[in-house]
Amino acid sequence: MSIKVELEDLAEHVTPRGAGYLVTTGADGRPHTTQVMFELDGSTLRAPAGRKTIRNIEAQPLVALLWPPASADDYNLIIDGTAAVVDVNDEGLGYASIEATHAILHRNAEAAG
Repeated sequence: MSIKVELEDLAEHVTPRGAGYLVTTGADGRPHTTQVMFELDGSTLRAPAGRKTIRNIEAQPLVALLWPPASADDYNLIIDGTAAVVDVNDEGLGYASIEATHAILHRNAEAAG
């Protein structure tokens, strides 16, 4: 069961959930998942990014963000987006700036009752 989330409503869904997961894909197609705190500005999310996350975004900018449900009757929040690397420092660490392109609340149909 999925419910579309309007991009202008992201703040009401992202803010109360706390840390979420940033899923990137490397040039070899392998996924890489990191748990991060996201800052939100409209439909743009910003998160700290380590070296592997930065390499993956540079190779493949399409990403997914995920917040798992807090309880059995809650929904996953899943956001698709296009990422860019910003503000990389001398140690190779920076930020992912992610423009959300689609968002849903999702749970398995069997959990929906």
